[in-house]
Amino acid sequence: MTAPAASTSPERIIVGYVADAPGYDALALASFLARDKGSEVIITMVVPEPSAYGAASVGTFIPTDRIYSAQLREWRDDALRRVPEGIDARFEVRFDDNPARGLIEAAEEVDASVIVIGAHAGPILHRFTLGPVANALLHASPVPVGLAVRRFADPGTPVQRITGIYGTRAGSEVVIGRAVQRAVERDVPLRLVSLVQVDQVAPREVREIYDEARSFGGRHLEDTAVGMLDSGRATIQIAEGRGFEDALAKIDWRPGDLALIGSSRLGRGLSVFLGSRARRILEALEVPVIVLPSEYRGPKRDNAGK
Repeated sequence: MTAPAASTSPERIIVGYVADAPGYDALALASFLARDKGSEVIITMVVPEPSAYGAASVGTFIPTDRIYSAQLREWRDDALRRVPEGIDARFEVRFDDNPARGLIEAAEEVDASVIVIGAHAGPILHRFTLGPVANALLHASPVPVGLAVRRFADPGTPVQRITGIYGTRAGSEVVIGRAVQRAVERDVPLRLVSLVQVDQVAPREVREIYDEARSFGGRHLEDTAVGMLDSGRATIQIAEGRGFEDALAKIDWRPGDLALIGSSRLGRGLSVFLGSRARRILEALEVPVIVLPSEYRGPKRDNAGK
């Protein structure tokens, strides 16, 4: 297996948008991810079909209902005003009684790299509290799901560092391989955080990082990982603690960080499934995170010819 050639088409980011605080957080995260990447942000609002007999459809407004159309145009204009200058964005309304399904279909139609949503208000110190749409996406999406912490604000700079968090269970090659790819694409430092001590298993040797990179993306990605580690552009950190929360509390975070975690091995091959372990990690993080499907290999356009 060889590494895919760089894509010439823009990366597309689907924003699961609602005109409220979680929606604003999601839009801020999408802008953060798109900055300096030439990505297209597709602000997607999924609303129920206005007619019980109508088929699901896509459009910018509903011409037959003036009040509804005016409200949608108001939401559209406000959302687009919130996108920083220089970021390519468009607004889309999809009609579907199932918001998660509508977002997944939107992502699949444009071969999106991620679906971004915001966290809901929750208990004190729980930065991520998953609502029904987030839960549905994290159990069915074939596309990575990006989660914005509550009150996330776009720092006005691109992603500054990528942290891949993994353990000893199956699927770590997806986190390691994708983290290496994304760090290279963005030309930012990479940090790989191993939770193997939490699992009470002896730390794996560094050479196994190379094995995981090769398993994910072939010999080229393995060589890339070797070069990053040798040059200091990538580091490995072992998180130790009595539990996930205790271990992750010892990890430093700074503005511009982005975390990647894997989904449960119980998930259907190409879909996300957020198990109890991943959920506990998620609740302990204080930076935005992308949850990867268990066998994800990147957008289809990046895998053409593999």
